[in-house]
Amino acid sequence: MDPSAAMDPSAALPQFPSLDNTLGALLLGSCFGFMLYGLMMHQAYRYYRLYPKDRLVLKGLVMAIVITETFHTIMWIIACYEYLIVNYFNPLNATKTHWYIKITVPFTAIAIMFCQIFYAARVYYFGPQWQYRVVVLLALLVMLMFLGWIAAATVKVFQSTTTVEFSRSTWIISVGYGHAVLCDIILAGALIFVLHRNRTGIKKTDSVLDTLIIYTINTGLLTTIVGFLIFIFGLVYPDNLIYAGISIPGVKLYSNSVLAMLNSRQSLSEKIMSGFDAGTISLSAYRPSHSTTLPRSGVTVTRTQAVTVDVDAWPGSRKGSGGADADADDDAERGASVNLKHHGAEGLSYNAAEAGLGFAD
Repeated sequence: MDPSAAMDPSAALPQFPSLDNTLGALLLGSCFGFMLYGLMMHQAYRYYRLYPKDRLVLKGLVMAIVITETFHTIMWIIACYEYLIVNYFNPLNATKTHWYIKITVPFTAIAIMFCQIFYAARVYYFGPQWQYRVVVLLALLVMLMFLGWIAAATVKVFQSTTTVEFSRSTWIISVGYGHAVLCDIILAGALIFVLHRNRTGIKKTDSVLDTLIIYTINTGLLTTIVGFLIFIFGLVYPDNLIYAGISIPGVKLYSNSVLAMLNSRQSLSEKIMSGFDAGTISLSAYRPSHSTTLPRSGVTVTRTQAVTVDVDAWPGSRKGSGGADADADDDAERGASVNLKHHGAEGLSYNAAEAGLGFAD
């Protein structure tokens, strides 16, 4: 008998397998995912409060994202409780694929699909030329391939009873996320190209377009990096759950980026209006030599000889200090429209509230 075992009774107990790359990965991923879910719910509340007049289809898309993300979060709450609390002294339970784990696979794909539909629609409205429509069609085809791979992974995970058995099929999830990354790159690249080509030479408008380009790069780069990590870990380490832990906050990043873009219309309006004072400003020095249009974004520049800007008192403008109504604050957050009047038959028009998003009425 080993003398050390007689001195230390715990030495005779069976050694538990390491849980840092399985349950530990799921716990850390869930923690970050739950924080991003709270941020998403806050952004959804702001969206419905600030933009009650948005199109019904856009409101429905936001609601679909919220419902899908809520269900996805509930499933991971159940998974954490079952694995770490109910079966805390049963490490073999961690090798089983329960129903609440299996169902997260399709719901992750559905949440990502809703967000990519938004990005595809944005490119579609920004670029009415047939070349951009072809790009959108290509992105949709890649999106369908992504859904096809995830559907195959869903079938495999429901057929598997243990994580060891499913580890032979994790490459399917990796290939699916590879298509999601490719779709992100196509849509982000197309949108950046369209925004750059729509520069008008007007400082205010170009400043907003530059802001949208930077935002598109930042959000697209973040979701692309996360998707690429899932792709790599699913291929290189199929026997652990690191790829699943990364996917939990990864899907929340998609939802937050969509809602942040929708809610950014307020700051875009303020950015455009910041250079104007109440009254009339002469822009007669600006004489464009050709017509330039931002499709469906509310900005149209045409040939003119004299242009004046009449900035009416827009809703929510703060005059003085103190005694401001609560409604004025709400109106200020909703953004406002700048009324532009011109001399002659041609001129410049702009709707600040819908600038740059491609969802103008």
